[in-house]
Amino acid sequence: IELKPVLAKSHKFSDDGLSITIAIRDDVWFSDGTEITADDVVFTYKTIMDPRIDAAHWANYYQVFKDVVKVDRKTVKFLLQEPYFKSLELAGFVSVGVVPKHIYEYTNPLDFNQRRSNPVGSGPYVFERWDVGQQLVLVRNENYWGKKPKLKKIVFKFITNSLAILQSLESGEIDFMRPDPEQFAERLANEEFRNKFKLISYFSPKAAFYFIGWNYDVDLFQDKRVRLAMTHLINREYIMEHLLMGQARYTHGPFYIYGRQYNNDVEAWPYDPARAKELLTEAGWVDSDGDGIRDKDGEKCTYKLMIRSGQPLFERMAKYIKDQMGTAGVDVEIEMFEWSVMLERLHDRKFEAEISGWGGDVESDPYQVWHSSQKVNRGSNHVGFDYPEADKLIIEARKTLDDEKRNKMYHRFHELVYEEQPYTFLYFRPEIRFLHPRFKNIKEYKLELNLHEWYVPKSLQKYN
Repeated sequence: IELKPVLAKSHKFSDDGLSITIAIRDDVWFSDGTEITADDVVFTYKTIMDPRIDAAHWANYYQVFKDVVKVDRKTVKFLLQEPYFKSLELAGFVSVGVVPKHIYEYTNPLDFNQRRSNPVGSGPYVFERWDVGQQLVLVRNENYWGKKPKLKKIVFKFITNSLAILQSLESGEIDFMRPDPEQFAERLANEEFRNKFKLISYFSPKAAFYFIGWNYDVDLFQDKRVRLAMTHLINREYIMEHLLMGQARYTHGPFYIYGRQYNNDVEAWPYDPARAKELLTEAGWVDSDGDGIRDKDGEKCTYKLMIRSGQPLFERMAKYIKDQMGTAGVDVEIEMFEWSVMLERLHDRKFEAEISGWGGDVESDPYQVWHSSQKVNRGSNHVGFDYPEADKLIIEARKTLDDEKRNKMYHRFHELVYEEQPYTFLYFRPEIRFLHPRFKNIKEYKLELNLHEWYVPKSLQKYN
């Protein structure tokens, strides 16, 4: 796990680990030809930390810095509140990118928040056009300071129906797609399709783990016995085998399943409907009136399960979960929302239970999703998980630079999360893709595919 400099030419930590000095290369510039300087780095940090800017999820991470100061035209110094194990990754803007000050400088923050087109960056591609609802077109940055990619243009087509996407691939309208697990499994068994396209499947820490989140604001889910009962009622092996067609792995924690933070010693809760019924009864939920639905103090054992609309897999999964819950006297109503609406409901914590996923990283910091402070102000602790020992572990681990000591803390945190069951962890999916075979030099790295390395031999090129 090593970070490599790109825009930077060097970095240096202070002896106490509380500052990082980064020198920027002399031969780097934005796509409009403007040189990248320390002013752009400072501006990027200040913008993230401006509370008027819609970047709260990034500000949660960058608050580990006291300040970022310009040393000279090509040098910046990051000053930390305390040591942080991901400080170099943040200071290097690995996930954010450096924003050009001369393009994005603002007086009114609404101008920045509402800007949606003509982006300018420092990478190998530049924005050409965006036909809303149809396509986004990028072209190779001929002014790029680094090694130019082989592909001169990339067109992202917006097609909302998964069957229509596959039909577009087979008809030659598109070259590359992310299929549904069912589509992948069916085409994997189809020799004719395998001869026409590349079928790619690989595990990556950036892929998402999926779960059902139980909102602690709902009376039903405040009892750990009820949350655990919900987990016992769901046959995750069935979901992976029959709904995901074998294209998944079981996960029981909040970290990458093949990473060092993941605790493999945690014993997974089994599919056990009998135990689920016992737990519900212990929690006081019984069918007192014989209508098939458990009740307690005049309230029915029922909840609304929120899922993203237009996702056939989630719809099938939600229906299966509803059926499983019904066998134990739990009534489930499925709610479907377009993603932007669902996201707002998650941020505002206006839901009862929900199915979604979190993308990961080689090494993750669980603060944003799991610390109790993040259950307010539209933070990412959507379920409202609040456990003092977990909070303490999250904070201590962040400032522990020794990998072995830090990962022991994360292993204990993993245990706590699984004991408390704020989520019912469902599965971790590999990245799966279909690609036209004329594309060459396709390498499956442990992080992701790198299309900057792809090319098409001249004899196989399709587009002018």
